[in-house]
Amino acid sequence: MPATATKLTRMRPRVGRPPAALLDGDEECVPLSRDSLHDLASPVNQIGSLTDLIVRKQAGELDADTKALFGYLQDSAARLQNLLRGLRTYMQVLSAPCSRRRVEGNQLLEAALAMVQPGLAQRGAAVTRDELPQLFCNPAQITYVLAELIENAIKFRGVEAPAIHVGAAAEKRRCVLWVRDNGIGIDPRYATRIFAPFKRVQNDRYPGSGMGLAIARRVVERHGGRMWVESTPGHGATFFLDLPKMKHRSAPPREECAA
Repeated sequence: MPATATKLTRMRPRVGRPPAALLDGDEECVPLSRDSLHDLASPVNQIGSLTDLIVRKQAGELDADTKALFGYLQDSAARLQNLLRGLRTYMQVLSAPCSRRRVEGNQLLEAALAMVQPGLAQRGAAVTRDELPQLFCNPAQITYVLAELIENAIKFRGVEAPAIHVGAAAEKRRCVLWVRDNGIGIDPRYATRIFAPFKRVQNDRYPGSGMGLAIARRVVERHGGRMWVESTPGHGATFFLDLPKMKHRSAPPREECAA
């Protein structure tokens, strides 16, 4: 994996910088978060709870076909609850005001590793790392991104124990971070789809709401950066983050990223 500043241009996709509007925040998301999310979740939770109650109380009176139908209803309610939890996380991460400041990349990685430590220990995962440069960012949000990518590497592991490497290559104003794993990999046809909200390539084979990578990419874009993946099925995946090392000239004058 390249780790020198001279390789940065070759590593980045040939795309322009995100529009300035992406740096300001997702103000249209706030009304949904404040006014609608609870109203959406409440009836779904009631459906799930009532279905569970019926199945428990009438277990001896239900024939096999009826039990199967209730099972489908329970599964559907659980999936919708999972999607709503993902949407809640999306709102929490991207709708709250947040300040950006200079911070050491190594500190962010340490915080991310602490967040996912139980999963690392449970799966016997090994994490190696380069020295990460200083960034101009919201520490909590970029920590979330790193933790999400490491957690994905654990989740989508192959036969062998997860082997994860966090690398970096820096220029004067920008740097590229990457998280590489030895997992099942991603079909290049889905390299864009996986970043869309609620889009899950593996469907129900793996738990999750399909929001993690959507949130991560949105956070990176709001920092004036880019995020993409390179992978071969069966040979792991590498997620790249192209981020500014200092405040971007065309970013809003305030040091805020209220999404």
